Amino acid sequence: MLLPREKPFLSGLNSYYLDVEKFIQHLQGEIGTGCVYGSGADQELMVYFDESDIVRSLTQNKGEHALASEQLDHVFSALTQRSFQVAVYYLDQDSIFFWGQLPTFRRAKSRLSSARVSLPDLAFRLNQKKFSGFIEVDVKGRSDCAVLFFHQGQRRGGSYYWGVGGLSPSDDDYNTLLAMIQKSGGEYSLGYFTSDPVAAAPTALPQNMTEQELVQSEPIEESRLLTDIDRAVNEFLALFREAASSKSDLDPLLELKLKFIDFVNIYPVLDPYGQACVLHQDGSVTFADDNAAKAGAEGIVDCVWIVVEEQKLHKKFKAALKKMVDKDVLRAQGIEVER
Repeated sequence: MLLPREKPFLSGLNSYYLDVEKFIQHLQGEIGTGCVYGSGADQELMVYFDESDIVRSLTQNKGEHALASEQLDHVFSALTQRSFQVAVYYLDQDSIFFWGQLPTFRRAKSRLSSARVSLPDLAFRLNQKKFSGFIEVDVKGRSDCAVLFFHQGQRRGGSYYWGVGGLSPSDDDYNTLLAMIQKSGGEYSLGYFTSDPVAAAPTALPQNMTEQELVQSEPIEESRLLTDIDRAVNEFLALFREAASSKSDLDPLLELKLKFIDFVNIYPVLDPYGQACVLHQDGSVTFADDNAAKAGAEGIVDCVWIVVEEQKLHKKFKAALKKMVDKDVLRAQGIEVER
């Protein structure tokens, strides 16, 4: 579940000692609008409320999809089976229905470092990709954190650790966050809004497909003449595999395809279940057409570098790239292969 980043109005409560229905009624009179969050060993719950009604209630078992309702029956059912640590967040009138009606989302598995890409650069890329979702931001070595919301690439506001109310549109808060990251460093993770109902949120992999099958699955190819971009991308991938060969416990193609899944909303052409870009078991890649090649090259280079950074292969890969013959082909497309 996605939580506001402001400090809780109340925390450290245990559901065992609460009459939750009366507790929510008390909060409706005390703070008016907000949410109650419960964290159990293998389940979470959330209840959004305004002064008179339940806006939405959610329960989610670990590893399963969330269930939503405007009633509290499934929340009461969960509370009778286990105890929860409870926190309460104040959400003002301008944000309660935004939070209470958040679309379903899928989080990327990878986290990005501010040393890898600055937050303004990441926001610029998301704007170009018409991204709808959020960025969760943590400032290194501090409690300060934020979640920034985007719609069609435009930043629509954020929830900040030092803020109040759940959704600040202020550029001052955003600039404060940027200054903190510039001074201390930070990490980001992405969440992509989907159009699926809450009770049927998608999983990272199809239910009947293993990770190894994901690597081996290859759609039927259509003949196409290779271009300079194809040749340059395949040379880049070959050097990546060469650098990754130093780690016997690493399956570089599996890691790369999982990154394709994580960033499919930024680079739709890399969708492993589509036909536009196919990463083969031998480490080569083919594209459906020239447009796919141009769009896919940028995504592949970015995803490779994320794997390289996560696996601490930077020095080996940088040394391997010195041998790359066709790096200028990618540079001509605005893609810098050496980072």
